Amino acid sequence: LIVEAGALPLLVKLLRTGTELGKAEAARATSRLAQGPFLLRVVNAGALPPLIALVCPLCAGSKAGAGNNACLVLERTAADPRFCELVRELGAVGALATAAHMSGCGWADKARAALHAICPTQDEIERALMATYLENCILHAQRDASASCFESLASLAGPVSKGHDVVFRLSDGEIGCSRLLLARASPYYEKYLFGGTAESASVVVEPDPDFSSAAHRALIGQLHALGNAPLPAELDVRLELICLAAKLRDAPSAGPNAAARVLERCERAVRDSLCADNCLAVLLQLKPCAAEVPELVEAAHAVVCKHVATVLKQPDWLEFAKQYTEAALGIMEDIAL
Repeated sequence: LIVEAGALPLLVKLLRTGTELGKAEAARATSRLAQGPFLLRVVNAGALPPLIALVCPLCAGSKAGAGNNACLVLERTAADPRFCELVRELGAVGALATAAHMSGCGWADKARAALHAICPTQDEIERALMATYLENCILHAQRDASASCFESLASLAGPVSKGHDVVFRLSDGEIGCSRLLLARASPYYEKYLFGGTAESASVVVEPDPDFSSAAHRALIGQLHALGNAPLPAELDVRLELICLAAKLRDAPSAGPNAAARVLERCERAVRDSLCADNCLAVLLQLKPCAAEVPELVEAAHAVVCKHVATVLKQPDWLEFAKQYTEAALGIMEDIAL
């Protein structure tokens, strides 16, 4: 009788635009109606999207009463084979995973029960929880921009565990990573990991053999932290990281590219530390990617010319002259002039 009297459209309106109390009461009433033959009517009335919004504890109007009842409706709806896929398509998994994972959420248990109705396996639930956790970490880090937030994201890359869905196979071992974080940080890895190719279907990445494991580990940590993790202390690793980030930066990008951020930070740090003792090493290691960092190469060249008496005594000079004879001759000509 209540449904036939036209209550459902009013309840949906309350779910969308009502006060916190109005949304809570509307969710409670909807949960009582969403069963048996009336479940289809509730779905057709458009109740699911506002209920999903109430499930997410980050949304305005999400309170314990509304959240618990919204979870109950979603659990019943997902249990019906007619609507399970619809519940997924409307984004219920992300909202429920957020509620299930968030500390202090008053309807976390109900959210977990609804997740079990939508996701057929525990592995799928855990992946949903991890993906939501990472999304929340990213939002938190971007909002606060604190070093501790970025370090926490970087630390998520490490020894392979159940929480990792990508593995980098390095020469000195394996390192587990987050597919979501890599794709969010780098257009190259977004295409590589989500491009629908044979490579994207694999969970194992064989990195560029031209770079050391230390450089790859540093890059992975930086990508996990959206380019804001602490830079490696070792100069040779920083220089490798510059060349590696330069290759990734060149990937076509319409959005954020953490590799560009890494390259900028490394270049500035190396330039600020240039001196007679390291200028030739910088020039030697950056020569292959000189076109990517012309200002840094020029700065290193200037320091070499300024401290030529010291530089010519260094073992690296013989190696530099052997590999880059024309460049070495050019330096000597500059000095002579």
